[in-house]
Amino acid sequence: MNPTAIELLDAVDRVIRSHGPAGVTLRRVGTEAGLSHTAAAHYYKNKPGLFTAYLTRAWNQVAIGVEQASQISTDRDALLACGESYAQFAIDNPSAFSVLGRLELANIDAPELWEARERGFFCLTQLVVRAQTNGWAPNGNTLDIVATTWSFVHGFVDLWVGGPLAAPYDGQDLIPTMRSNLEGLLDGLDQRYA
Repeated sequence: MNPTAIELLDAVDRVIRSHGPAGVTLRRVGTEAGLSHTAAAHYYKNKPGLFTAYLTRAWNQVAIGVEQASQISTDRDALLACGESYAQFAIDNPSAFSVLGRLELANIDAPELWEARERGFFCLTQLVVRAQTNGWAPNGNTLDIVATTWSFVHGFVDLWVGGPLAAPYDGQDLIPTMRSNLEGLLDGLDQRYA
């Protein structure tokens, strides 16, 4: 990707941080990037085009973390590492995390966006299949297990980053706290689907 196009996407982070997703305009992003106010329109045509590229990049970053975690040879450690990578993404990229599910902002039919969204999902699914083949929760429906684990991790991270869980866990860090809770979920799924 062109360096200017990348800088514009980086500027979206800063605009969301300062003004929220509704404050993202092509003009504001161009100005924030230190470029012409028409630069974002040149590279991304319109606001949905800009958000399509932004969300595609974010989902690919999520997928890279899942793919790296899935390379861990111990199934349980790999599953835990997937959750940790998702939480780390939220910590490192709070603006992007805040709009991951906001498809109404983007060109919903853009194939590159769907490929990016499916990339991490399919990798996680393959990891769950591997774990089940090796004896973890062997009788569970794979899709149900993927949905349960991803929903738990996303919900926990979202509630932590958004505040409601951070206060009760005052003094604790997100990743080890989420990992401990995810370990309990994995144990429960293994018992249920033994």
